[in-house]
Amino acid sequence: MKVIFLGTSGGLPTPNRNLPSVCVLREGEMMLFDCGEGTQRQIMRKGLGFGRITRIFITHIHGDHLSGLMGLLMTLTLLDHERPLAVYGPDSIEEFIASLKKTIRLRCGFPITVSPIAEGVVAEDDEYRVEAAPVRHSVPCFALALQEKTRPGRFNVAKAREMGIPEGPLYGLLQRGETITLEDGRVVTPGEILGPPRAGRRLVYVTDTLHEPRLVEFCRGADLLIHEGMFTSELAEEARFRKHSTAQQAATLAREANVRRLVLTHLSPRYWRRSDLRNEAVKIFPDTEVAKDLMELEIPYRD
Repeated sequence: MKVIFLGTSGGLPTPNRNLPSVCVLREGEMMLFDCGEGTQRQIMRKGLGFGRITRIFITHIHGDHLSGLMGLLMTLTLLDHERPLAVYGPDSIEEFIASLKKTIRLRCGFPITVSPIAEGVVAEDDEYRVEAAPVRHSVPCFALALQEKTRPGRFNVAKAREMGIPEGPLYGLLQRGETITLEDGRVVTPGEILGPPRAGRRLVYVTDTLHEPRLVEFCRGADLLIHEGMFTSELAEEARFRKHSTAQQAATLAREANVRRLVLTHLSPRYWRRSDLRNEAVKIFPDTEVAKDLMELEIPYRD
């Protein structure tokens, strides 16, 4: 799983920072979390292409988080995109897409579904699910988590050979959790060959919100927490007034939730030096980075 930060500014773009968008690449699929102005250009700059986009999640209906959606949908149509696309957001996302169809006569030449986000599971397939939790902002807004499902245990090749299981398709059946029958009639269950089940990876994306201690459990044990770090603690009062978080508060949440790694994003344009935010956060949570546009991160399996 790879994460690419397409836009890391908050509220206003800068010469070096686009408005919010995070791209997640997983098993040939591309998902976007928010779609701020300039997202499609960042996709082009990174050479990602558009054909793999399957899901777009909009955390809330503020311009800096969805102002790039109209242009992206238009580009997909002009490129004769065919893959089905699902768009998720708070209730008014349906009204927003309907307004595009009416005012600019948007006619997507591919299947598109628009679904409101509510607390709980938002999207799911055989390998992962996306969960949502409400946060405190000036409009309805959600934190999102991509949670991979539990994987089968590690395949014990030596044990399989010892039991006389021929290499080939039978190995694959066992790895998928299926019981097999050998030519001599012996029945072999996956539990005889596979180690204990292995946890999937968890990515959590939190923006825009007041400091929210109730999110600790939602973020618990995440392999990567992407959290807004709009201000330093010197501007904690302004953060509270604007219903945003400080870098210090994000680091506190990361520590209490025992995540593996924290990346700060959605940064106020006033912080042209990323070290101002990082220096504050690392005192509380050492494994902290401050995102920059087009930065890439791999999320490895724990084992």
